[in-house]
Amino acid sequence: MHLKNFLVNYEEILQKISSNKIILGIITISLLVFSHVFTGSEFLTYDDNWYIYENQNVIDISWESIKNIFTKLQGGQYSPLGELYHSILYALFGENATAFKICALFVHLLNTYLLFNIFIRIFESKLFVSIIVLFFAIHPMQVETIGWLSVIFRNAVTLMFLGYFFYIKYLESNYQKSRLIPVLIFYILAFLTKEQAILFPVGLFLIHIIKSDKIYTKWFIIEMVCWTLVALVFGLITIEVTKTGGPNIIDRNVSFYGKILLLAKTIIDYCYNFLFPYQLSFSYPYPNNKFNISVFNIVLAALLLFLGSFIAFRNKVFRFGFLWALGFLSLGLAFAFFHLRDSYMADRYVYLAIIGFSILLYKTLIFLKEKGLHKTGFLAILLLFIISFSVISFDRVKAFKNNKNVWAQALEVNPKNAFAYNSLGYYYRNASNLDSAYVLYKKALKLQPDHYLAHTNITKVLYDKKQYDSALYHISEAIKLQPTYARAYENRAVLYSILDKRELYLQDLNTLIKLSPDNAKFRINRAKFYFKQKRYNESLQDALELIKKPSNHNEAIFSLAGNNLLILNKFRESEIMLSKAIELNPKEGKNFYLRSVAKVKSNKWGLGLKDALQAKKLGYKVNQGYLAMLAREVKKRNN
Repeated sequence: MHLKNFLVNYEEILQKISSNKIILGIITISLLVFSHVFTGSEFLTYDDNWYIYENQNVIDISWESIKNIFTKLQGGQYSPLGELYHSILYALFGENATAFKICALFVHLLNTYLLFNIFIRIFESKLFVSIIVLFFAIHPMQVETIGWLSVIFRNAVTLMFLGYFFYIKYLESNYQKSRLIPVLIFYILAFLTKEQAILFPVGLFLIHIIKSDKIYTKWFIIEMVCWTLVALVFGLITIEVTKTGGPNIIDRNVSFYGKILLLAKTIIDYCYNFLFPYQLSFSYPYPNNKFNISVFNIVLAALLLFLGSFIAFRNKVFRFGFLWALGFLSLGLAFAFFHLRDSYMADRYVYLAIIGFSILLYKTLIFLKEKGLHKTGFLAILLLFIISFSVISFDRVKAFKNNKNVWAQALEVNPKNAFAYNSLGYYYRNASNLDSAYVLYKKALKLQPDHYLAHTNITKVLYDKKQYDSALYHISEAIKLQPTYARAYENRAVLYSILDKRELYLQDLNTLIKLSPDNAKFRINRAKFYFKQKRYNESLQDALELIKKPSNHNEAIFSLAGNNLLILNKFRESEIMLSKAIELNPKEGKNFYLRSVAKVKSNKWGLGLKDALQAKKLGYKVNQGYLAMLAREVKKRNN
């Protein structure tokens, strides 16, 4: 009897249940769905390495590293609060990836809690709010944002939701301007966590039009213009920061018509993956160069947009969901249209857009109920989505446990994914399984001969196998395909050095210095090369250029400069440079020996003997005849 009563009156029953009990239930379900997170996991080598466990600012937290986090760029992005978050976790857990992923899950659950509290203030129906928040919490497309630790946008969303919460407070206070201060503060903090938070004003606009009756007033327009200007400033900052590095923007020379085809496919695929998330992947490679995409996709995408716009015009809540989905998916669609990433779409881009998709699904089912769908049938469909999303997410979490799983699963979804073959090859190379890595890289190149990363990576396998000529061929191909890829020039320079192709080695060093003028390593290598070739003036010039930048001050540079000056008979200058090298590293015997020679050349015999003896004490092999000569000269001069 109770069950029958619930099946008929579930909406009224849920409306009477306290909000705390509902959100507790949602979080409990989410914990069960994502329970695999609590068992052993590892970092993904795709971004987790350079962003977390190889990032010196993260692994060695100090006041200096904190200063670097806030004053220097990392990988073509500026996300200091994201780096700081990871540095704190690293200080607590070290390289325990499981602990990191548990924290990521709890951030997601915090976002779920905040979303519930935001929506319960906006919408009257607890069933509506519960379903939307539950879909946001457990949808399979959310697994990537939890399982891939580099997706720090989840933390930015926490700050965005706090900003929305305070914005609602502002609306409820009858527009007290001072209440906008915390909203702006949380926007800034969210942007400093991840640049994707630039879309924050989308939520402000939609919350305003759904929550307030005072829309399109003068103050509303002024306010939205101000938020847009802030977003524009943040956007310009992001563009400038991105120019300093990060993911390469690949020009695929696609026509405008081809871009429209891909945009239509992207819209359809996101909608399909939301409704039927059975073939999700960590990587969605671009279609082949012929862009074999049916024109039907354009018609279907246009129909979806037209139908959505038509219903949105007539229904306030549907409009909220439609604009929310499009607004928060806009960056993902832009990435596809302008080819700004390696994949044309990604699950993580839908982290907030899922809320909009969920609203559209719910309102569509409400429409069907109004047209004759029984209340029990409506509930059955909702339960079917909840159960299927839960089961798929529960299983999908396992794919993100390690690098092998995530790329093997991507290949199950799409066996022609060259990017996945390359990445799985990277896993096997790191595991010292060179033969398997080689086979996978060859498969990647067979599918996509212009895959410059696969050429670069197979070079490293061939290098380890000591097949230097073959390695040189592949790395040269990578450079032809991506002439600004510094890592490829660096790898080829190593091969030229091994093969004793000195002039070619120097050419690549020169290119590296042009591509990365702030990277001291390349200029140091050139200075050492010049020194070995007895081109002392050129070696000295490079060393002095390095010394001009305080951040490059290290013992090796001053030692090299001092050695060059010694050979060039500039003894006083040599002594100064070598003294600086000794100050930076007083345990390097060679520098004491070189300074001994410089002092002797300046007739400082006693000081020269002292340095020579110190060099010997530190383990440097000082010629006994040289020591004896110094001792005689000092004794003679003392007499």
